[in-house]
Amino acid sequence: MPKKQLIRLIAILLVLCSLYLTWRWFSSEAWLQDVGLLFQRPRWLIFMTGVYLLSFLLKAAAWRLYAGTGVRIGVYFHAISYSLLVNHVLPIKAGDGVRAGLFMKHGKATWDEALHSVAVMRLIDMLVLAAIGGIGIIRLGLPSSWIWVTVMAGGAIFLATAHFLPVIRRIPFVAKHAAYFNLQILSPKGFVIIALITWSWILEAGVIYAVARMMGLQPGVISLVWANSMTIAGQIFHITPGGIGTYESTMSGSLALLGVDGRDAYRAALVSHTFKFLFAFTLGAYSLVRMPLHWHEMKSWMKRLKPAISATRHGFLRKDDNI
Repeated sequence: MPKKQLIRLIAILLVLCSLYLTWRWFSSEAWLQDVGLLFQRPRWLIFMTGVYLLSFLLKAAAWRLYAGTGVRIGVYFHAISYSLLVNHVLPIKAGDGVRAGLFMKHGKATWDEALHSVAVMRLIDMLVLAAIGGIGIIRLGLPSSWIWVTVMAGGAIFLATAHFLPVIRRIPFVAKHAAYFNLQILSPKGFVIIALITWSWILEAGVIYAVARMMGLQPGVISLVWANSMTIAGQIFHITPGGIGTYESTMSGSLALLGVDGRDAYRAALVSHTFKFLFAFTLGAYSLVRMPLHWHEMKSWMKRLKPAISATRHGFLRKDDNI
């Protein structure tokens, strides 16, 4: 089965699972009551907002460090904010196109350079999430622990040596970016970039931590960092606005593996996702005011994203290609 169809099939299964959980446990009254806890306990709401906001600031700082330009951090932050907003509005993950486009516009970069830096940040995101997920699975003692260790070790070796592989060197576009990736990541600067991104995901887990504490659930901080990482990694199966369905399924399942009752796990997933939706729209509105973009600009960047990725994957780009 082609990769694209497999991802779509898994996404549909996760959404169907979420629909089943909703049919079994959802109550509008209970949901409104749970969401009301956010406003009845403002200290937790401030905590959630603070750690979530800080997590995006750390991502922006890591991206700026990798890009190596003198562009102010606000450009990177608003680019991430727009990406978050778009991904919560559209049923496809087109936010990276807007993210790259805004960086190109305000960061005085070419589309090629902007797209490369965004792709690398996404790659590091997934590697960090996979590492946290793998460590958590090993800690939980699940049967597939050895698979995660093998995959992570193999992935690390491949990334460290990819630049030297003949098949990579034969594709100028890929070779150029692989060389830059190695130069930046396999250096002291790379350690700082990875550390910033790791801490950003740890901080994001503060959202589910606060929800769990408000609901009286027992999983510890480390366990909730793992649950959050597994949930975010599951968003590669994004086929609905904001990952509705996939988020609830993966978060509920992760919490259930930690010993949380199924109904409570679903409630916690629903409340944390509600908060993230509110945050995405609020932060997006702020970025629209501070660094306005027109819809036609965003639309053109999103359209530009797909052919660029397709061409890169198939090695069709040459040194003189202008994407």
